Amino acid sequence: MSEILSQSEIDELLSALMTGDSAAEAEASSGTSTMKVKEYDFRTANRFPKEQMRTFHVVFETYSQLLSNSLSSILRVSCECEILSIEECSYSEFNNSLPAPVILAVMEAHPMHGSLLMQMSPEFAYMLISRLFGGVTTGENSKQFTEIEIALVERILRTQCAVFDEAWDKVIALSMHIDRIETSPQFAQITAPNEPVAVIIINITMGDESGLMSICIPQTAIEPIAQQLNTRMWFSSGIRDDGRGEERLAAITGMLMHTPIPMTAYFEQTPATVSDIVNLQVGDVIKLDHPVEQPLTIKVQHIPKFKATIGTLGHKYAMQVIEVLMEEEAQNESLTR
Repeated sequence: MSEILSQSEIDELLSALMTGDSAAEAEASSGTSTMKVKEYDFRTANRFPKEQMRTFHVVFETYSQLLSNSLSSILRVSCECEILSIEECSYSEFNNSLPAPVILAVMEAHPMHGSLLMQMSPEFAYMLISRLFGGVTTGENSKQFTEIEIALVERILRTQCAVFDEAWDKVIALSMHIDRIETSPQFAQITAPNEPVAVIIINITMGDESGLMSICIPQTAIEPIAQQLNTRMWFSSGIRDDGRGEERLAAITGMLMHTPIPMTAYFEQTPATVSDIVNLQVGDVIKLDHPVEQPLTIKVQHIPKFKATIGTLGHKYAMQVIEVLMEEEAQNESLTR
């Protein structure tokens, strides 16, 4: 039982209250006891340095612009993508915030470790579905997705893998692909519940309708590329230098050197009427206005590039290049034809 105050003590407190001294004495006597101490929770410790969060801002600003252009070309409607937030939280917090129903794309992006998660809100999913089926409104967004709707959304998401890779190309070369599509969060556990993740939320607007799309990147996924996510490494010199410049140049040069280009050899033109062409039969002979000693013109993608003579090599017809046409000569050759 609490101690009962005497009448003298009550009178003393009332007099102190009237003079205003009690508040000052209580504050002075309390000292440091009024200070609030915030407990530190190691489970929610920040695991993404500021440099990595800045890199995410740069990458996904580019991604939102590329995504706007890609969706606009696919859906034939003006789409605007805007980053709402890039923040760190635990995977359990992100998982508990997911709506129902939901579209979850489990992705893998080499050389990142493990899986990433792309979440599409029901509003955005039905915006895509309605637009692809010729509608103009989002329609109902509370029912479960059908197999046809899921397949349609998956096809759109798979076409966006190249957009994701292009956005990351200024930092590191990624190769992203979608592993599977889920509609229930319990089947998309890509990391431990207490694992910190970076969540990028993008708002997508189509006309008067808008929806959200979020990308979840676990901290363990970026461990193999943590050094490349430091903005000082690729902003200090104004360009990215990850030591693979010569390797990329050699790869591009190799692809270009082995790219097939159609080449066509042309005789001089022979005029013919529609009646002549219609009445052609098997065995008929077409007279060419092309002297035997005159070289043929070889065109590359409809552009005259070479002069050559016709012959045989083994059991096949062949062309021997006798002259390389310069740019001016190629233009004159095109005009004369």
